[in-house]
Amino acid sequence: GRGRSRIKRTMAEASTEGYLALALSGVAVSLLGWGSFTLPMKNKAVQDANLHPLVFNVYMGLGVALSSLPILLIQPFAWTWWSTAGAALFAPGSLFCVLTVEWIGIAKGQAIWAGCVALQSFLCGLIGFQEYPQDFPMTIVGLVTLLAGIGSLAFVEPAPVDAEDQGQRKPLIDAAGDHAENGEAYAPAARADKKEPQLIKGLFGCVMIGLLAGSCMVPFRLSPQYPFQDGINSMIYAVGFGVSLAVINILILCAYCMVEVPPLHLSTCFLPGLLSGVLWNMGNIGVIFACLPPLGLAVGYPLTQCCLLIAGLWGILFYGEIRGAKAISTFFGGAAVVITGACLLGIYGQAA
Repeated sequence: GRGRSRIKRTMAEASTEGYLALALSGVAVSLLGWGSFTLPMKNKAVQDANLHPLVFNVYMGLGVALSSLPILLIQPFAWTWWSTAGAALFAPGSLFCVLTVEWIGIAKGQAIWAGCVALQSFLCGLIGFQEYPQDFPMTIVGLVTLLAGIGSLAFVEPAPVDAEDQGQRKPLIDAAGDHAENGEAYAPAARADKKEPQLIKGLFGCVMIGLLAGSCMVPFRLSPQYPFQDGINSMIYAVGFGVSLAVINILILCAYCMVEVPPLHLSTCFLPGLLSGVLWNMGNIGVIFACLPPLGLAVGYPLTQCCLLIAGLWGILFYGEIRGAKAISTFFGGAAVVITGACLLGIYGQAA
């Protein structure tokens, strides 16, 4: 009897250790995918082509769909219309991702919308599924912390756009330009007027991403328990989601073509858009593994939100979106506050 119980305990510990390695691998994959999927949006070929956001969104959707199909090699096909509903929410959300990167850049944009997504996800659980927090005071602290982090990030000053950069193409943070065509700096008032419309647009985009992408888990939660909410087996949900997303994005573009036909720039922009979708889907699939025990949804999911730090590093180091010690320290300080708030919500805001 003792020998059997010892063997069972040893096997359980080995299984838990195996799942821990799998969960941590999921966190790493999610950080890389979600932290990098906005990079192709700022690819030089995409910028030089001045690619229409709807076209990029189609290419991105195809990337999500194609990178989901290999799941069928390891899992039997299963379909639920809830995955189509989730894709219908994410389709405009991903479009706002493209637009927000144009308006306020990768670093600032993704940091703010990550906080908005975490907030909306919590509210969906609270209001939609009556998941009342196990520790209400700490949940309030998490909410206040999250909102404070989002607010501080809104005031991070973007880097000025040099005149020679403007000659290549309208930069993605073109409204943050500090220099006139002759190289002279604008007066502070003119500079503020030039940035304000883009900042407002960017914040609006972040809120919309939060509302749309943060609600994507609702259809997932409403899908049948098996196989769509069954640990690793829930990966199959990504297939229906990806295919639906590609179809919806194509239909939106076709509808727009009735008004205006934007150039597709297939030879130069298809691969960057495809890569963006593949990277996003990496993060999406990675989070499924990240939420396995022993991390679980409470720890695994908030850890994946550290992707905003990866995106911040790309935006600052690779594209110079934020410059100067004060602005950079403000950004990472605000990002740390957002992550802290998301973690508090994940740990204390889950259902009792």
